Amino acid sequence: MAAVEIFTLIRDVLRTIPLNPQDSNGEALFEAVELWKNRRIGQAMQKLIITKKRVCLVVPTNIRRDVRDTSAGLSVLGTKYAEVSLVFSDVAYFKPEQAVTFGTDVNLGLFGFDEAMEAALTGRELSPFGGIICGDTGPVVLADSEAKDAAGREAWMMDLLVPIGLVAASVR
Repeated sequence: MAAVEIFTLIRDVLRTIPLNPQDSNGEALFEAVELWKNRRIGQAMQKLIITKKRVCLVVPTNIRRDVRDTSAGLSVLGTKYAEVSLVFSDVAYFKPEQAVTFGTDVNLGLFGFDEAMEAALTGRELSPFGGIICGDTGPVVLADSEAKDAAGREAWMMDLLVPIGLVAASVR
């Protein structure tokens, strides 16, 4: 299974997370989920013409090979991982810092987004090589040029480690 297929599957899973966990047929958590080449959410929103409030970008950041020496130095075996950052964002126009980050009775907030994403992704097997591992989540500082065009927008990023293959070789 190619890495690009895995990124597309992650995008598709994110598109199905409900905004309200008690209403799986209701509105989706994210109004737009797209694959993107870097973590610059402002640039992505302009280039992709995203005008939605609740947005998530799936950003491949690295391919990692976790290789272990086996058989007294005669072979190596390991797992190949894709490191992926999910840059997610919301907007609240009247109380941006509080409402967007911590949520309100009508707004889930970025902490709530994080919990919903973790529940949907942790351990999910999108490849035959194992389940997704959710890593750290934290705020993303928007560049000044992005912030002026995105009043009230706050963004966070969650890192994923996704097994996408095996690494095996004989050493002679």
